[in-house]
Amino acid sequence: MGIKNYVAFDCGNSSIRVLSGLFDGERIKAELVHQVPNEAVKVNGIFYWDILYIFRELQRGLQKCYLEFGPVESVGISTWGIDFGLLGESQQLLGNPLCYRNTFGEIILNTLSQKEKEKLFNATGILEHSMNSLYQLIGIKEYLPEYYKEAKQLLLIPDLLAWLFTGRICGEPTIASTTQILNMRDWTYSSEVINHFNLNDSLLPPLTKHGDVYGDLKLDIADFLKINVCPFVSVPSHDTASAVVSVPAEREKFLFISSGTWSLIGTELEEPVINSDVYTEGFANEGGALGTITFLKNSAGMHILQNIKKEMEKGGHKYSWDELVSMANSCRSEIPIFDPNDSSFFNPVNMPDAISANTNRNLTIEEVLAAVYLSLACSYRDSIEKIEKLTDTEHKVIHIVGGGCKNSNLNQITSNLTGKDIIAGPEEATSLGNIGIQLRRNQPDLNLLQISAVPKMQKRVLELL
Repeated sequence: MGIKNYVAFDCGNSSIRVLSGLFDGERIKAELVHQVPNEAVKVNGIFYWDILYIFRELQRGLQKCYLEFGPVESVGISTWGIDFGLLGESQQLLGNPLCYRNTFGEIILNTLSQKEKEKLFNATGILEHSMNSLYQLIGIKEYLPEYYKEAKQLLLIPDLLAWLFTGRICGEPTIASTTQILNMRDWTYSSEVINHFNLNDSLLPPLTKHGDVYGDLKLDIADFLKINVCPFVSVPSHDTASAVVSVPAEREKFLFISSGTWSLIGTELEEPVINSDVYTEGFANEGGALGTITFLKNSAGMHILQNIKKEMEKGGHKYSWDELVSMANSCRSEIPIFDPNDSSFFNPVNMPDAISANTNRNLTIEEVLAAVYLSLACSYRDSIEKIEKLTDTEHKVIHIVGGGCKNSNLNQITSNLTGKDIIAGPEEATSLGNIGIQLRRNQPDLNLLQISAVPKMQKRVLELL
């Protein structure tokens, strides 16, 4: 057989990436074809995502995949969770999607009683968080009523991109789980949540199954890009869920940290765990590939370091990540430890100043960097200890996947604090998981035990199926 070209869209908070997964019948090779920055845009005090910029760059990436590697077999879309766009009566976008870093969700969440919060967790298995789509939607209803009044369809970011490329309106279960509207016991929208907030349930799209084709590339887009019309396949569209597919685990049960702008710390389960202990410790039962549960905590990750680096570079000097590690390791004073998930670090004007204020010390930049690495590793350790207790399972290894797996300094500190071995990689975890699910659609009898360039990743896909 010739080499087949499967395309993965991997959109994160900080970058837009398009990869070709080249399958020769024996192995997958992931090739990064296109990458550009992504960031929220602030307009009149509100943060938005420039969805048309994202759409345009994904088109460019898709065209490059075709030009470099030939006809595209299929495409899968994975993005960050929570954020969404709203379509009106004419099925046109009412405006750019709002970014989760706005305060609407926090304002709404603060109006809820503790009893209400626990009720919502018990109805869904998802922990309340100001970022969740649920609170953003209620915030729009309250503070941007013209949007909610005119809205006829809610599409999370990957669903919105799917609509832009194919014209089809549909949802996907792993990304839907980030709304806190989905009941993770039966994977249906929770009538209890919908009724509690008097939401319009017709806003919520029907959910696809992984491996299904939900639409083909629009002919006018294919003609404009001068590429073949290709199917778009339902893959785990929450980037964490796709990343977990690619974890090269030796054991059936494993720990993972999906490390990027955010760090998702968790394990994979067959059924959700919904009880008071899980709620108290701050864990969620998010959707995983093919009906599994990613039992996890959403924690601060590279977002803090990215913001520090951006602040340092305002003077004109560009710093490499190795330079930042060297500066952190040069610190000889006592290193303060802070909670990286404190709300003061969510979207500060100046991240180094926010850390100094939180620690009540006038820190040098070396002390700031050292404190970040140590504090992130401490938060990882605490979450991992709680996972082992809540699931009654002890682990010897932590798998760190995603772009942050390259941070060997943080990996080493995490290993030192937890006493566990670290297996880092794959870096392209989200795209490999995305491509793995696409492969199974076209060749269901394929023995994935033999094909992946990433050890054990293919075994994970096969076990899920």
